[in-house]
Amino acid sequence: MIAEIASTVAPRAEDPAWAVFITTVVSHLTLIAPIKQLLERRWMFEVSISIFGLCCSFMYHTCQSFDTRIFLTELQWHRLDNIGVLCSFGIFWTYMACIESPVTEAYVKYLCVFVTLLAQECDPWNELYTFVPVVLFSMIPFYFHIFVHQRWPRYDKKNFLAGFGLLAAALPFFVAGLDDANDPFRIFHGLWHLFVGISSFYLWRIVKQPGAVALQPLRDRVLLVR
Repeated sequence: MIAEIASTVAPRAEDPAWAVFITTVVSHLTLIAPIKQLLERRWMFEVSISIFGLCCSFMYHTCQSFDTRIFLTELQWHRLDNIGVLCSFGIFWTYMACIESPVTEAYVKYLCVFVTLLAQECDPWNELYTFVPVVLFSMIPFYFHIFVHQRWPRYDKKNFLAGFGLLAAALPFFVAGLDDANDPFRIFHGLWHLFVGISSFYLWRIVKQPGAVALQPLRDRVLLVR
């Protein structure tokens, strides 16, 4: 899951560009392990969204650190970064829903993408258009487990506690990083990246019996044998 809902603050003028680059860009390295995990499972849609979000966040913070433009402006990368983050929330909560029908699962994931694009096109810097999609996406597993599966979800408790525990530990750093004047070298924002990247590794290991996406590699192997 991508490491941030990007804030609109800028680095402090007195902070060296290379230091801000290290704390906000190099801290993305913790996201490689979760993406590698998804790649090994051959979850193509999840991998694509994750790589898109990671690349946009990397470019946004690089442009921000050096006050430059790389193909797109900082704000344009920032906007794409927000889209990547919201889509990542959507596919994660779809994963947590354990949807058994591949068609239904695909529709839900595409719906998350459409809602994200509409919200960001309407007003990308309005927190409401970030908050509402996040809340809506988090309701996906509740809906499916209560009204469709009608049973308790089969989650791994250790990964659940580790993933959401690390995510909770990351939140104070995100909040602290919003106050740019008191975030030297954007260290708090970098720690937010670091902790969320680590938590993502465990979050993608929570579901004991994932939905349709987990069955695809098995179906591929069966077809190859035939």
